[in-house]
This record gives sequence, structure tokens and C-alpha cells, in this order.
Amino acid sequence: MTDDVSEPAGGAGEAGGRVAAEGGVAPADAASGATEAAPPGTWTPPAAKPSKGRSIAANGVIGIATLLLIVGVFAVWANRLLFSPANWSNTSTQLLQNPTIRSTLSNYTVDQLYAHVNVGNLIKSALPTRLQPLADPAAGALQNVAVQGVNLALERPRVQDLWARANKAAAQTFLVVVKGGNRRVGVKQGVVTLNLASIVDSIASRLGLPPNLGAKLPHNIAHLTVLKSDQLKLVQNGGDFLRHLAVWLTVIVPVLYAVALAIAPPGRRRRTLLTVGLSAVLGGLVVILCRSILVTQVTGSLVKDASLKPAVGDAVAITTQMLHQIAAGIIFMGVLLVLAAVFAGPLRPAYATRRAIAPFLRERPVASYAIALGLLALLFIWNPIHATGTPAGIIVFTVVGLFGMFILRRQTAEEFPEARSGDTARRIRAWVDRRRQERQDRRRPEETPATATTSLADQLHELADLRDRGAIGPDEYEAAKGQLLSAHR
Repeated sequence: MTDDVSEPAGGAGEAGGRVAAEGGVAPADAASGATEAAPPGTWTPPAAKPSKGRSIAANGVIGIATLLLIVGVFAVWANRLLFSPANWSNTSTQLLQNPTIRSTLSNYTVDQLYAHVNVGNLIKSALPTRLQPLADPAAGALQNVAVQGVNLALERPRVQDLWARANKAAAQTFLVVVKGGNRRVGVKQGVVTLNLASIVDSIASRLGLPPNLGAKLPHNIAHLTVLKSDQLKLVQNGGDFLRHLAVWLTVIVPVLYAVALAIAPPGRRRRTLLTVGLSAVLGGLVVILCRSILVTQVTGSLVKDASLKPAVGDAVAITTQMLHQIAAGIIFMGVLLVLAAVFAGPLRPAYATRRAIAPFLRERPVASYAIALGLLALLFIWNPIHATGTPAGIIVFTVVGLFGMFILRRQTAEEFPEARSGDTARRIRAWVDRRRQERQDRRRPEETPATATTSLADQLHELADLRDRGAIGPDEYEAAKGQLLSAHR
């Protein structure tokens, strides 16, 4: 971004660099004022003012892009969560690892078991005839033990691994529902059904319970109606729209930001880049704020059962964790753009730094790009956000970083074509010497009066001694004293 920063002409360039190195105002954004004055009688055309219409258009495009950015973040999050079985499996495992959710799930599982299966009869069938009257009390006593046992079982890695596999299969089944159907999820006569009987039989065989438990379920539960044909079409259309929306917004938003930079007036492109970065930061913060409202306020108002609110709140927080990661990545990118715009601007530290590194960037391009890659490697090792740890994110950050180094080399070459290695060290030494000389100059005037005052007192004392010894008379004493006082005024 070289539009806002240019090298001052003539001697003003060297003076400007010296002032910037000493802490003065850098001559950026005022290069036109640093040019030599035109000879008298020569007409000088007025400086071209930045087009206000182009600035308004650029800001409008940035505003539209930021709104689409917010929508795109939610679309990408929903697409990654709903249409990626691996992501859904990882999220569901995090849900099970949460103590509050695991406890609520254990209670719910045992309650559903006791509500749909006569546990007392199952126990009675396994007991001798004389002990069968104890079956119902034993079933009631075992309910609390069953809750604790289920909770303990859900903590084990093997069970959590089975849970992850089951949820991955469920996510794949959801995709099947969107696309058509299979053996357990079928579409018959315009109705999408879920064959729960086969699922119950599979679970029973794993637990060692009597077979054919699914046949004992009511028909409307054994073959659960999930969707009707019109609802299925809605789900299919919604899924296709969501997938395409996430892809298109991922492309459109960066393109709109690039268009804003392209249509911005040449003298304001750095400021436009700064606006783009701040807009990205704002968009990410809006998404994080919406997530916080969803977790705290909306969940609390929708869930009526107070005992379920903690578990539901934790579930929403976990399922929207990926949304927070995406928003954090957007904020991180925005901060990088802001820093790039500030570094390319007229601030004194930025100007002095660019002048200092200009010779190195111009004379050693390979080393410059190697340093950029080294800094990127440190960023990937640090991994501050989710995007810096993914292959796609690493590629994007690498391309952006190398392009930023290209822009920086070009800008410093245009700003400081005469800069040479060692100039910065010489300016620093000269600055230190001037500061030291100024401090010495400030101390000298303070020392001179003290010396003069001491010398006057000695001379007056000598005159008084001469008078007391009779070497001079009173009139001579007064005359000499007046001369001394006049000389030291």
C-alpha cells in the first residue's frame, strides 16, 4: 500500500527521515507539501482531491461485505457441524465428556428404560418362584444404582468411543435422509420412517437382554415417522441451500473486500485496508456476541425445566464452540490487516522502521522471504486459532504472508530508494550525540552563576581586608566596591 506514503523530495526527504528517527512527524501523507516551491509567476495546478464518490462506494461495499461476513460465519459453522460426520462425532464426544450433560443423560436413559420396559417383570422372570415377590422392590431400588452405573460407564473411554461411532453413524444417516433413504431410514408413500425396532433389538443383544424387544414396542414408535414428503423436500432444499451458501459466501466476501480496495481513491487505499481490517474484527465480535446471547439468554428463556437448564446451556455452548473458533479466526485476520495498514502508514515508529529495514529488503530478497516464512512457522507452532492448525488455514496464511512481504518490499523501495545499510546506525549515533550535547549545554549556564557569585564574594572580602588594614580609605573602598558590583550585574 504505497498510495498514502511517499518519499519527500529534495533535502526535505533527508530532514524528514532524520525527524522521524528522532521522534518527529514522518513526512507521509504530506509529500506534496514537501516539494520545492514553484518559481514566482509559474502556474501550479492544484493537487487532486480524492474522489468522495469513490470513497463512499468503497465504504458501502465494505459494509455489505461485513454483513455477508456475519451471515457467512453462521453458514460455514452450520455446514461444518451438520454435514460433516467427523465434526459431529467430535462435538457429540465433547458433549458426553461434560459432567453435567453426562449426568442428565444418565438420568434420562434410565427413566426412558423404566418408562418403556417393565423391569420388574424382567427381574421376576429371572428369579425363583419364592423370590418373585421381591422383583418390584428390587427394580425400584436398582433405579438409582442404574443411574450411577450408566454415568460411570459413560465416563469410560471405550464407551465414549462407541458413542462417537454411533453419532458419526447418526450424522451419516442424516445425510442419507437428506439424499433419499436406506434400510433403517426409508421413504415409503411420501413418509420418512425410522425403524427403531431394529435399533432396540441391536442394543438388547449387546446388553444381553431378551431378543425381539423391538417387537414389543407400539407400531407408531417402532416405525417412527420422522418427516412427511413435503417436510423431506424442505430439508433437502434447506441442506442444499446451506451448503451452497457457505461456499459462495466464502468466495464473495473476500472478493467484495478486494473490490473495495480497488475502487478506493489512490490516496486512501491504506485507510480502506484499515477499514477492512476493523470491519472484519467487528464482524467477528458480533458473531461472538450473538453466540453469548444464544447460550445465556435464549437457552434460559426456552427451557422451562430448571433442572435441565445447566445441561442445555452446556450443550449449546459446546455445539457452538466451532462458531466461536471461526469468529476468532476472522478477528485474528482483521487484526493482521489493521497492523499491516498501520505499519504502512505515517506514524513515526512505522516510518522509521520502514526506513531502517529498506536496505535489507531491497538488497536481500531471498533472506526477506525466508524471514517471512520463519515468522509464519512460529505462528503455526503457536497455533493461536483453529485456522492456523488446519491445512487450508496454513496455505491461506502462507500466501497472504508472502504477498504482504512483496508489498512491503515494493513500498520501501519506492519510499527510500537512496537508503543504504548503516544509515540507521549512523542516525542513531548522531541522535545520541546531540542529546548528550544538549544536556551538557543545559548544565553549563547553571554552573557559571555559581562560580561568578563565589568570585565576587572573595573580591569583596579582600577589599574589606584592605580597608581594615588601612591600605585604602573609605572612599576608595566604596568606589572599588561599586565597580565590582557593576561588573557582576
